[in-house]
Formats: sequence, C-alpha cells, structure tokens
Amino acid sequence: MSEAIPWWEPKLGPPVRRAVLDVLDSTFLNDGPTTRALEGRLTVLIGRRHGVAAPNCTSALALTLMALGIGPGDEVIVPDMTFIATANAVRLAGAGVRLADVEPERLTLDPVAAERAIGPRTRAIIAVDFNGRGADYTRLETLCAAHGIHLLSDSAQALGSLKDSRALGSFGIAGCFSFSAHKLFFSGQGGAVVLDDDALAGRLRDLRDQAKRDGSPLSDVGHPSVGFNFKLPSLLAGVALAQLDEAKARLDHTRARDAWYREFLSNDPALFFLPRRPGEAVLWADVFSDRRDELAAALHAAGIGFRRFYLPLHRQPPYAAADVDFPNALAAWRRGLWLPSALSLTEAQARRVAACLRAALDSERRAESWAGAR
Repeated sequence: MSEAIPWWEPKLGPPVRRAVLDVLDSTFLNDGPTTRALEGRLTVLIGRRHGVAAPNCTSALALTLMALGIGPGDEVIVPDMTFIATANAVRLAGAGVRLADVEPERLTLDPVAAERAIGPRTRAIIAVDFNGRGADYTRLETLCAAHGIHLLSDSAQALGSLKDSRALGSFGIAGCFSFSAHKLFFSGQGGAVVLDDDALAGRLRDLRDQAKRDGSPLSDVGHPSVGFNFKLPSLLAGVALAQLDEAKARLDHTRARDAWYREFLSNDPALFFLPRRPGEAVLWADVFSDRRDELAAALHAAGIGFRRFYLPLHRQPPYAAADVDFPNALAAWRRGLWLPSALSLTEAQARRVAACLRAALDSERRAESWAGAR
C-alpha cells in the first residue's frame, strides 16, 4: 500500500528548536521580550504601527471588539463561510452576530450582502480573508465609512498573503492573525492584533493583562479598570518568531503547491479552481466539484488526507438561519475540498493526489455510461 499523505502537518526544524531552548535558557517563559520581538516583527511585515500578541485569533478579535467598546446590545456582521471562531469571538465580546453571504469567486464577504445586513445595532463588520484570499476592502471600507461603523479583518488564514500589493492584515482599523497548528506560521496556539491607532493599542494592552499598572518594587500594583489574562507566553512566541525567518521559503512552497494541483487537474471539466490573483498565498489547496463526496471517499480509501469545507455558520446550531440568504456559502460547502497542503508535500505526492482524483472521476463517468446504455 502506498504511503499515507497527510492533509497538513507542522514543519519544525533546528531554528524552532533553538528558539525554544533560547527561551528556556532565559527563564522568562511568560509574556516578555520574545513576545515583544514577535509583535515588532509583525508590525514590520504587515506595515502597521502596533502589534499586540494574544493567545489565539479568537481572543485577538474579541479583545479588539471590547477595546472598541462593542458589547451587549451591539451587532457585528460576519461572513457565513468562515471558521466558527469568527462568530464566537463576537459572542465572547458580548455582542450579537449577523450573518451575510460571500462572493462566489472569492468566498469572502459580499459587500452587497453585508450592506443588506446592516441594522440599527450594527457597530462593526469583520471581513475574513478566507484561506488567504483578501476580501473586497475597497468596497467594504467605503460601506463602513458611510454607515459610521468599524471594519476589522480576520486574517487568521492569511499571514504573508497580499491583496493589491498590500499585506493582508493591513486593512481596516485592525487585523487579527492566528498561529494555530494548521497555519503557515504556527506556535501550536497563538494570535495577534496589528493596528495603527495608538489609543486603541493601549486599550488592547490593558485588556490583555488585567489592566495592570506596575509601579516601583516598593509600591502596590494597581488595576484601574477591568482586564483579562490574554497574554502569549514567550515560549510560544519564540516558536512563531523562528518561522517568520523562513517566510519566503514557506510562501514560495505554498504558491508552488497551488500551481502543481492546477497543472495536474485543470483539464478535467468536473473540477474547478477559484481565480488566482497576484501576491496571493492560498493557505490550503482547494478544489471544487459536484462530485465532492465521491472524491472524498476515494482520497480516504487511498490514505490521502483532505478536509471538507466548513459547514456554513447558518447551519450551525448557535447561529441557525434559513438557507435562502446564503446560496454562495452553501455552494462552496457542498463542492469544496482542501487537498494535502503540508510544507513537506512534494511534487510527486501532488501528482499522486491528482491521479487519485482523476481515477475516481473516470470511474464515475464509466458507471454513468454503463447505466445510460442499459
């Protein structure tokens, strides 16, 4: 039997091991100098004034909403096709969630659907850079300005990807990232907010660390307002920071992997891909087919890892709504597969994945041909 091909696996190497040992040797395991170094690196990469690390992207989004004064009684618009954490972050901040459909060729928030969803309690829109594809920020920024509401970017899946030559995470009042294990740059868990507003950055730092005010060693520590413990330990920050030194190689592999699949599969009419844009780095290689379930079964039988697309939020119990308003999210879910995308993936493995998909489709066509002949 052929060797299994994982859908994803983290890439670790000597630089990451050295980073962990450096932090251990420093004995500073809590949020500290290495965390500050990660924040600084992110501001340079994204082109923002401030970076505020957090335990994950969920807390990064929630902290940003709280720092903006968004909470109970308010509503935030999020796209229907996204990982549920986007909506859960809104709930964590105490606000309500309003869903809007996505654009079919990007799977990012549709500005027309977002405008329809705006109501009297709407305070913000969270645009998700779905799988590394940037949202339509030109139209969304215009929309938010016209209605006097905030625009945030959930760029959890988009660190290193570009839109119109700008880094994703640089749009809106703040951009939020994830360093979870299935990301291009990971620390097991971790997140960050990048932004330009000085006052907002100060509020984020207050909320992250119990609103602590350190005095001298001879004075009491004060907490003038309510805050939380949403810090990122230096140990995890070091793991992420070491990988940012490899950013070009990781992004180059991601783009090469995408090109392999398109080359090997583009001639089959039963498969289709979303349009590519310059500078984009698609996190997980995706392909679409009306035969999704048959293809998934064939990959599974061959020991090839994959993932189906997220169940749209309106079909999740906490955010249930009628199907009628979300046709594009539904179509993507019914057709979409994420193919093996690990940084260890080779061109030969990508060929094997493609051969498995083509064989499954050929088998289905033969079966249909025989059925039609009877």
